Amino acid sequence: MIRLTGVGHVYSERSPWSHRALEAVDLDVSDTERLLVVGSNGSGKSTLAWILAGLIPPSEGSASIDGKPLSDVRGAVAISFQHARLQLFRPTVAEDVAFGTTAGRSAADKALRTVGLDPVVFGPRRIDELSGGEQRRVALAGMLVRSPKLVVFDEPFAGLDPPSRTLLINVIARLRTATVVVSHDYEDAGRFASRVLELRDGRLVREGRVS
Repeated sequence: MIRLTGVGHVYSERSPWSHRALEAVDLDVSDTERLLVVGSNGSGKSTLAWILAGLIPPSEGSASIDGKPLSDVRGAVAISFQHARLQLFRPTVAEDVAFGTTAGRSAADKALRTVGLDPVVFGPRRIDELSGGEQRRVALAGMLVRSPKLVVFDEPFAGLDPPSRTLLINVIARLRTATVVVSHDYEDAGRFASRVLELRDGRLVREGRVS
């Protein structure tokens, strides 16, 4: 269980450049949750994503997983950034999926199949030969091979053409782990999310089921 209680975040706190990004956010994410977080630019979506991923601790309140601070628990939450190329470090797909893990070939191949990529075809491919959508799915495979409890997607559909978008939506919808998709895009939400939250000026202003 992911739990945020009274979470607020201020960048450059106690300085002339102080900026509040989040205020008094309460949120529970269950082990099987499929959550969509929407909001305009500057609403606090990305800050919430980074806190959920344990990349930054909140300035106020608490963010925990199974009772432990998210920022202290490594590997339990994975985050997929919009610019997937920055998350890919090895020259070929197979090397990158297994990079930094003890995963064997079979686990890496399973992760690739989970994201809709044939390991026989894509395993030897060079990362720079892939489309943007394929790079995002390879980055996701590299996360899934580590068996995270939650995957956070920060603007996963930005810049994708319609076919690539549809492929990624289908992949997210099939994942068996909890997912939080942070996006300004509400289209097709019912295909990959069961609950939607809206942020506005750093505050949670709406919550409900996806119809």
